[in-house]
Amino acid sequence: MRHNSLFIVLILLLSFAFPFQAKSFTLSDQSVLSILTCGPNEEVYALYGHTAIRVNDPVHKVDLAFNYGVFSFDKPNFIYRFAKGETDYLLYPFQFNHFFEDYKKDQRSMYEQVLNLSQKEKQQLFDFLIWNAKEENREYRYNFFFDNCASRVRDVIEKQVDGKVIFPEKSNHPKTFRQLIKMYHGRDYWLNFGIDLVVCAPADRLATAYDEMFLPDYLMDHFAHAQIQDENGSRSLINETRTLFEAPPMPSPGFSITSPGIVFFLIALLVVYISVRQFRRNKIPALTDYLIYGMNGLMGVILLWFVLYSEHPAMSPNYNLIWAMPLNLLFALVWMVKKWRSVTRWYHVFMLGWMLLFTVFGSLLPQSFHIVFYCFVLMVLSRAALHTVIIFRKR
Repeated sequence: MRHNSLFIVLILLLSFAFPFQAKSFTLSDQSVLSILTCGPNEEVYALYGHTAIRVNDPVHKVDLAFNYGVFSFDKPNFIYRFAKGETDYLLYPFQFNHFFEDYKKDQRSMYEQVLNLSQKEKQQLFDFLIWNAKEENREYRYNFFFDNCASRVRDVIEKQVDGKVIFPEKSNHPKTFRQLIKMYHGRDYWLNFGIDLVVCAPADRLATAYDEMFLPDYLMDHFAHAQIQDENGSRSLINETRTLFEAPPMPSPGFSITSPGIVFFLIALLVVYISVRQFRRNKIPALTDYLIYGMNGLMGVILLWFVLYSEHPAMSPNYNLIWAMPLNLLFALVWMVKKWRSVTRWYHVFMLGWMLLFTVFGSLLPQSFHIVFYCFVLMVLSRAALHTVIIFRKR
């Protein structure tokens, strides 16, 4: 959830190369290990905040922030690999002062939760982080919901504690995965539209309290209420919480006439108007059909690609393929051949019934549909209804 280009990392390696070049040392009893929770900013990759682990040992003059959120735009075919869900993230330790100043400069809040660990547990966690940060161990396959910079921190701490970490079993206000991420989108209407288009049915199940910790804010809250149970009894996972930097609230974007709701509603009204006008004039140029069916089908082809090939979580099954049909793209191409229209015109009748069924019963499906999607349904409905009326009027 936090991007640091490898170019910057290489520059900074001179200042924090120690973990890669030396074996782990014995931490002093003055060492403090803590969780860093960083606030969001307006960049898409930083909308949800960030989590890191801090190791501070004043005796050895070591103060590092272990960051599981490093990735590079410079890898070959980055955009394609990102779309396919083949994005590999890295663990890198930064000098804490550099890490802190970077977030402060970006006006992102930072909170620190001191871990209530024994000296043995501190050493185990530090040793693991040093091992994990080595070149041959630091890369992992990123998964937004289930294996990211926040959930990695939780998993690492669970494994290095002598005992069992008990997190809250129930969430105070249960939400679906979709509802959780939308809390961070504010009025970014296009982002919400895009998320609802490609992130599908699995995102509409309720997230457990444990699931919620893929978001740094929720991880911070659940850590604050977590307990460690071992042979000596129970103790709090967190000793103390500190505010290292409090940034002003991010401004919320205002209303925009270029939001997808306004844009596609106006386009849908235009298509309806054109369809009615063509019906009254009894002239139906095929160009409008090419555009509407072709656009709908192209959207379906893109969604189908994500369903079949993307490794991202919650990409399948996608019930948006009911209204954004790949078959419509093929129909648009076939419809261009005049001699075939006497047969293929019955496809309009099928689409009229199909889209009406979706409009009436779509709410029963196990997926949340963005209200704007019905603008696309209306476009196809208007064309299908026009041709259906003409077909039966001529019979």
